[in-house]
Amino acid sequence: MTAEKTALLIAYRFPPQGGGGSLRTLKFTKYLREFGWEPVVHTARNPFWPVTDETLLHDVPEGVRVYRTQAFEFERLEQRLATRFKSHDKRGTSRQSVGRSSGKAPRRPGLSESVRAQVHRRLLVPDPQIAWLPGAFVNGLKIARREAPRVLYTSSPPNSTQLVGALLAAALRKPWVADFRDPWTDGMRRQQAYTGNRLRGALERAAERMVVRRADRIVVTAEPLRTRFLAKYPFLAPERVVVLTNGYDAADFAACSTGGRDIEADRFHLTGTGNIEAMFDARPLLRAIAELIAEHPGCRADLLVNLVGAKKGQYDADLQNLGLTERVRYVGWVPHTQSLRYLHQSDVLLMCAITQPSGQGEKFPAKGFEYLYLRKPVLCLSAPGVTTELLARSGLGTVVDPADLAGIKAALRTFYDRRHQPARGDAAFIARFDRRRLTEELAGIFDTLAGVRNPASVAA
Repeated sequence: MTAEKTALLIAYRFPPQGGGGSLRTLKFTKYLREFGWEPVVHTARNPFWPVTDETLLHDVPEGVRVYRTQAFEFERLEQRLATRFKSHDKRGTSRQSVGRSSGKAPRRPGLSESVRAQVHRRLLVPDPQIAWLPGAFVNGLKIARREAPRVLYTSSPPNSTQLVGALLAAALRKPWVADFRDPWTDGMRRQQAYTGNRLRGALERAAERMVVRRADRIVVTAEPLRTRFLAKYPFLAPERVVVLTNGYDAADFAACSTGGRDIEADRFHLTGTGNIEAMFDARPLLRAIAELIAEHPGCRADLLVNLVGAKKGQYDADLQNLGLTERVRYVGWVPHTQSLRYLHQSDVLLMCAITQPSGQGEKFPAKGFEYLYLRKPVLCLSAPGVTTELLARSGLGTVVDPADLAGIKAALRTFYDRRHQPARGDAAFIARFDRRRLTEELAGIFDTLAGVRNPASVAA
């Protein structure tokens, strides 16, 4: 289908930045043309981000214009300054320690840590990317003059992107869709930032309220987040808040069956992707694996755990004490296509969820939709919520409390005993989360806001 209408998509997280945050806008960009919209992307030129995945750029359709505005990244500056302050603090500590007794005083934050904390708490509101706002706004006006978009779309976090959208929508008088991949002021980390900092909390709540009031549509990734917005802001008409979940792109899996293997073909693999250790306390899981290996001859011979993208270090002592240093393998970060191969070649997929409020009790992890597409058994360590409900409907998930050692061990034993039985899953339900279908829904929102007549109604 030839696109006749232009949508300006503003997203700080966009390839070659890696990770799930950049995938959502990328996949909308990939498929919007099929539904009559020409995407134009506005993103950051020099983002400070831990992972880069150049392979994702292959999904940007040929001819789609991607504008990149320079940003001043405080976090990059902090990294450089921290190195200098750290060496300075070490020299000072060395001199001061001469002639002292062997008693150790409690460690106090170094100068660099104290300065960093104050800058983040007091100045970088709502986030370090606020420095991108002036340039993004000015360049956004230039892009709009050149591209003549009929609608604007912004994706957060970072939440300062929504402020860019608010300014551009007001200046251009264009319809605006504000997409919240995560909660803003109700997010767990945001609440921590407001502790002892009432001014910051007040400023961010006022900014969120302004964005919600001015946006023509609010898009969220799960129904509980929609319910929260409607309860929090009574002035919102229900039709203004729309759920568009994350999803999977079937085309991403085309290469999974070709080429060599990333893991052994003759072993029983439990694999999880993402920074799993940041999500929950992994000790019950590790103890359950160790006990199962000791008790079950098959698992003793075959069981291997692959943590793709997890950061090694936090549980090194536990792994050594439990004898799991050769069983639990930290793969580190790999490109998205390779992480999918790890999942495709595994027997059981591991999903770990934040059990605190505003975690996976309210939304389904973005990577979980790729788990569903593969239709493999999923061991989910989570409290009840959206995650557990969606897995139950898919027919693929076994949900266990993250602290239930016995339950984890029993689930793994069952998975091993049934390893040759294919997981079926509810194909019709899983198909709802196809990225192409989700993009069609977004295009429908754009059509409504731009006053485009529905072709189906015209034909009728």
